[in-house]
Amino acid sequence: MTGIWRHAGLFGDDGGPANRAGSRSWTLGEGDTPLEERADLARAVGVGRLLLKREDLNPGGSHKARGLLYQVVRHRGAGSTTFVLSSSGNAATAAGLTCDRTGDRLVAFVSPTTSPAKLARVRATGAVVVQTLKPINFGRYAARVFGLRDLRGTRDPLASIGYRSLAAELAEQEPALDALFTFSSSGISMEGMADGFEALGRTPALWSVQSGECLGIARVLDPEVQADPSSPAGRLGIRNPPGAEALARRLAASGGGAPAVDGEATRRWCRVLADAGVRTSPEGGAVLAAIAAVPELSGATVAAIMTGAPIGETPAAPADPPIRLTSYLDVRRFFVEELGLEPV
Repeated sequence: MTGIWRHAGLFGDDGGPANRAGSRSWTLGEGDTPLEERADLARAVGVGRLLLKREDLNPGGSHKARGLLYQVVRHRGAGSTTFVLSSSGNAATAAGLTCDRTGDRLVAFVSPTTSPAKLARVRATGAVVVQTLKPINFGRYAARVFGLRDLRGTRDPLASIGYRSLAAELAEQEPALDALFTFSSSGISMEGMADGFEALGRTPALWSVQSGECLGIARVLDPEVQADPSSPAGRLGIRNPPGAEALARRLAASGGGAPAVDGEATRRWCRVLADAGVRTSPEGGAVLAAIAAVPELSGATVAAIMTGAPIGETPAAPADPPIRLTSYLDVRRFFVEELGLEPV
């Protein structure tokens, strides 16, 4: 067995769809990503050993493939299921790839400010893509009115579970890990990793890096932290995630925290990574900036999650323009007339 299902013992399934015969055959080729030791970058950030967990090599280019595959498989019905998701791009790409694989349908609500490359990737999965100034609100509305599952991490209690596989892989690859840094605006992926490490009986110091205007977790530990709208990291993320206080306490108890990184430091460390031959997202630069700012890690073995990096060539988007909806009435009409769904 490969992918996230190799670690299904950590998922706590209770006989749901993910335990049915054949369900665990659904895979995107996700997981089992390399952990690369980089002595040059370890010297640059001032730690004993630096290990890059290359989640950017997942299908779709991010660790979101783990979480969204688990969610779709757990929630899908006997026939084709329609899901909705509001996303800045990476989650919608992962969900779109999964739904294409399982034969389900995804309606992805995205902001007009989503980058053209991310938008093209989402559309190339075959998802129904809707551009709107209110992606989160419209996604919630569609889910409620039409009785659909909203896959957004803060709306689905199963959203964190697939990320337990990431903790399991890290524990296999480096049992002596002292600290783990990842970027997260909502905290969903970090919650899953924390659950995974806890189940395995050994938790490194967990650091959930934040930047830009999405500082909900960081502000629990430091109410004076300042937003930096110029930061390229964390754009279109969630500003006030539910559960921020509980997660922040959990991070602090592990010996970690939720550092906020400004735009200047993020850009500087993105350049360092690029010079070292690592093509990464701005969030990867923010992670290295956060590591460099923690002096007590001077002799530690530290893992940094690299995720969301550009992958290969940007796929050709469909020739027709994306759908644009501006009102709740538009959403209702589109789901009824174009998607063939009825309100519940």
